[in-house]
Amino acid sequence: MKGEYKIPPKSVSNLTNPKVLADRLKELVGVKFILSGKTRTDGSNARKLIEKTLGKYDLPEKCPKCEYEVVPPRGKGIPKITREFIDTYIVTTGKSYNLQVWNRIPASKTLLIKYESGKSLYCNDVRFVFVRIIPSKKVIASIIILTDDYIETKFGKFGKPTFKHQLLISSKVREKIYKSETRVLSYDDTKKLSYLITHKYKPPNLPMVQEPEFEKLYSIELLNEMVAKKLIGQKLYFGATKNRGQALERLVLNLLGYETNKKSLLYGAFPDIRNQLLEVKVQDSPTVDLGKFSPEVEEIVIEENNLTTFDVRYLIALTNEKTGIIEGIILAPGEKLGDAFSYVSDKSYKCQRAIPMNYFEKYAGLSIFNPD
Repeated sequence: MKGEYKIPPKSVSNLTNPKVLADRLKELVGVKFILSGKTRTDGSNARKLIEKTLGKYDLPEKCPKCEYEVVPPRGKGIPKITREFIDTYIVTTGKSYNLQVWNRIPASKTLLIKYESGKSLYCNDVRFVFVRIIPSKKVIASIIILTDDYIETKFGKFGKPTFKHQLLISSKVREKIYKSETRVLSYDDTKKLSYLITHKYKPPNLPMVQEPEFEKLYSIELLNEMVAKKLIGQKLYFGATKNRGQALERLVLNLLGYETNKKSLLYGAFPDIRNQLLEVKVQDSPTVDLGKFSPEVEEIVIEENNLTTFDVRYLIALTNEKTGIIEGIILAPGEKLGDAFSYVSDKSYKCQRAIPMNYFEKYAGLSIFNPD
């Protein structure tokens, strides 16, 4: 069975119900478990024990290799027991347990496994299996299976890691865009923003750095017609990415009817064209640098109307690395970027959440899922 657990299920619906998982794992409660004192060794042993126990039952049907794609580079952030989308954790002693989640942001809609059928597995689909061990008795006291939504509701949000945000747009996705009729991949504005936009063009009467004028924001549909389609075939200044980004921003501003000057182009705020809640990016390599703000994590951008990174519109120009010619465009609200692409980091990171130890103590002798 070794290696079988690394293969994802054939579909999201094939995952075993977590209550059933808890029932299957209850035989481990009271089982002897001797800690070695080495975190990785103990973690590996606990995971193997979980795998062995689940292996007694029918696992979800595995997915043929040609029908899915592991989105994060080198599989970073994918749960160890991929077949059941489970990560396991050992809980021992102390007043508080510090849950650490590596290389993914829990409770986020970040894509992890993409299926050819369309449905996919995201960060918020991962199930957390906590193996509570009492060192003095050398036994497993309980098994608790939790979802990240439950953890955040019960104990608070996970800490946000500090790292350089990047968006991975695969060559496969780029080719699909290039072969489409318009060479533009666009999504509708968020529901929240849909009440604040217009589908009719009127020349802007405020500078691009000013706060948005609600009900005068150009819809993505309008931006598509006025900007995205007209950018295809345009050539950007061939130089550093920052310079090409400014060249793209200038093109977009001109197409929208804004006055441009060097000072406004060096404004450096988020989003780039704040008056239109529009962030402009150039992609000529597999990743796009997102900077300080990323729609992977929802954060308030404009307090009025409670607009967040999910509502910000992203215009990403897919350029030819050699010629600088724009060959495709992605135009989407932040909340949709994780559906089609993957967020990555330039280095490993972790998200943390403290859970009081008395929470685990309450469920001694049980194997349970998301208890009340």
